[in-house]
Amino acid sequence: MSTARQAIGKYQILGELGKGATGKVYLAEDPFGQRKVAIKIAYPEALKNSEDGAFYRSMFLNEAALAGKLNHPHIVQIYDAVVEDKYSYIVMEYIEGGTLEKFCKPEQLLEPREVAEIVFKCVRALAFAQTLGLTHRDIKPGNILHHEGTDIKIADFGAAINTVSDRTIITNVGSPAYMAPELVTGTAQASHLTDIYALGVVMYYMLTARLPFSGANTMSVIYQIVNTEPESPSKHRDGISPELDAIVMKAIAKDPSKRYPTWDAFGQALAETWKQEHKAEEKRDSSDTERFSMLRTLPFFREFPENELWEVMRLSKWAKFKPDTALIKEGDHGDSFFILAGGYVRVTRGKRTLSVLTAGDCFGEMSYLAHKDAPHRSATVTTTSDVILMKIRAEDLRAASLSCRRLFDERFLNTLVERLENANQQLAVMS
Repeated sequence: MSTARQAIGKYQILGELGKGATGKVYLAEDPFGQRKVAIKIAYPEALKNSEDGAFYRSMFLNEAALAGKLNHPHIVQIYDAVVEDKYSYIVMEYIEGGTLEKFCKPEQLLEPREVAEIVFKCVRALAFAQTLGLTHRDIKPGNILHHEGTDIKIADFGAAINTVSDRTIITNVGSPAYMAPELVTGTAQASHLTDIYALGVVMYYMLTARLPFSGANTMSVIYQIVNTEPESPSKHRDGISPELDAIVMKAIAKDPSKRYPTWDAFGQALAETWKQEHKAEEKRDSSDTERFSMLRTLPFFREFPENELWEVMRLSKWAKFKPDTALIKEGDHGDSFFILAGGYVRVTRGKRTLSVLTAGDCFGEMSYLAHKDAPHRSATVTTTSDVILMKIRAEDLRAASLSCRRLFDERFLNTLVERLENANQQLAVMS
């Protein structure tokens, strides 16, 4: 590190974010990426000379090896890594807002529905990590960064097991309060089931401001993890639904076979709680959990990978409409296109009905394909039922990632081909 220039490699230091026994974390400016970054520097003596040097070095190398691989909106990205004898550092995405620890205090607890949404995003992030062969092994509030609202990013994959890597597995890692019974007894190795348990403990803590097991020392906590049954979260806080209670208790079940078998099953259970709330509160806006779960079922987005689905979430505006509502009118100017997430609409030109569209169908896409400002609408689109509608501005999609634009282009092309085939069939019948 250059102290004269206050720089680490090409990165200009802006300040110190924190420090620990093995290194420091700095806030820096990336002059090429034109963004703020967090840089974790390891003390050379911690990696070489300390009694635990091999352990710390292995964790550092584990995290450095993931540079450029953990590309998910709810995982902290690792942009760069340098490992040298003189000094070693990891360049990461900078997230301003602290960790979820702040929401584990009695005076700062979030609403249960917000906790459920945060946990859902953690579930999706860890499901993505599993597709890369990763088991995190140290899920806790301090390793989940909070951006704003319910947006989070999981950090610190230094202790992760990578099943597709030949790197030596580090043992004896993790925080005891979040470790599953089979880990503390040594009867099983870490897996997605132990990460599910740890995330269940995080959820319990955020709902109640207390851990399911606590004691005067680590051994006391471990004894309870193995031998005692926790009380349900609703015993410690009013307003927690039986459904959320059941989700938490299933996630932290002592027997691994009684937990959610997959991340998808965990996420689906969380999504179901929102469906129950929706029935009770018809006027409530849909949550990110509901929207993401809905996107995954729509034919339009069948070929979209998870990252692109989250990008669609960021690009789109959602709204609900009653029957007999004109969504767009023939001859109007428009700079947006639409995708039906639920319900039915009728497409007409003059007095003639052209088609009926349903969930997963799109309309107004010429505003994007025409590559000109606000083209005229060629038809009127009217709701024939209650409708959930996604709206995306053509300008926003043109500014989206290349992979996202290509997926939309492919879907629009398929839609145009299908409509031409239907028109030809109708002409053949008429003739």
